[in-house]
Amino acid sequence: MPILPRPKLSSEAEIPTASMADIAFLLIIFFMTSTVFMRDKGLKLVLPEKTDQIVTIGGERVIRVSINDQGDIFLEEEAVTPLDLKDKLTQRILDYKAKHEGKDPLVIIRTNVEAPYERMIDVFDIIKQIPEARAVSLASIKTGG
Repeated sequence: MPILPRPKLSSEAEIPTASMADIAFLLIIFFMTSTVFMRDKGLKLVLPEKTDQIVTIGGERVIRVSINDQGDIFLEEEAVTPLDLKDKLTQRILDYKAKHEGKDPLVIIRTNVEAPYERMIDVFDIIKQIPEARAVSLASIKTGG
């Protein structure tokens, strides 16, 4: 019987997998330590402590800025644009302070629950730019139906 040559076994490249778990663990540690976590963004408000005291504020002391469900802005009953709001509100605050011996009025931002959230933030940012607006309150308006 003739001797046949043996077929050559193809030498396949092998990847050593023994240290794969170590490498994965080191990568996880690297990314956990080098990741910068974002801070929560939101409104920076200083809220008073909760008390049982009820404070009543006279209607003349309150300046109302309202936002309807369409996102329209009203200063009292007058429709205003975001560009006009700062000047007109500043003038109202200064007029109030002149009549009432420097007392600060309360600016209430009344937002319809159906209004775009961004509009309330825009109005709040505008009011924060007015140094005379020291007392600001947020309220929601619910539509009937």
